[in-house]
Amino acid sequence: MPTYDFLCNCGHRFERFLRSYKSANPDCEVCARPTSRVPSRVAMLGAASIPEGDTYAPKSFEGTANGNRELIAIWQRKLETRRKFEEKHPEHKTTREAIAAHEGAFENNPLTYRELASRAEKTGDATAAAAEASRDRGVKAVPKKDVNL
Repeated sequence: MPTYDFLCNCGHRFERFLRSYKSANPDCEVCARPTSRVPSRVAMLGAASIPEGDTYAPKSFEGTANGNRELIAIWQRKLETRRKFEEKHPEHKTTREAIAAHEGAFENNPLTYRELASRAEKTGDATAAAAEASRDRGVKAVPKKDVNL
């Protein structure tokens, strides 16, 4: 039974199984008017996509189904594919830096230790450098209250 796509003048498009290529076209399911056969749409199977990175890879022994060798081999192949993809397309490379702060002012733009160290070089004070980074991200600093203990 071949499958055909049909189009009506009302704009409704649908597909239907027919017994033979000689079978009559069915009427429109929406308005009951005659339809005409149209070329089928091409199925986009296996379309290109960016390979999965290590973000999705299992991080624990339990995540690998208790060390399932097949699962580990699958992830090794996926990560190797991603590495080769990143070599060809460096704009998709996953940046891996240690994060110093990721909440509050830094939620959408995390503060990395590299940035914190470069800011703290001037003053030698990491707290002041973090406050400066927070101000640069548009957050007003809350003044400290002196507390005598």
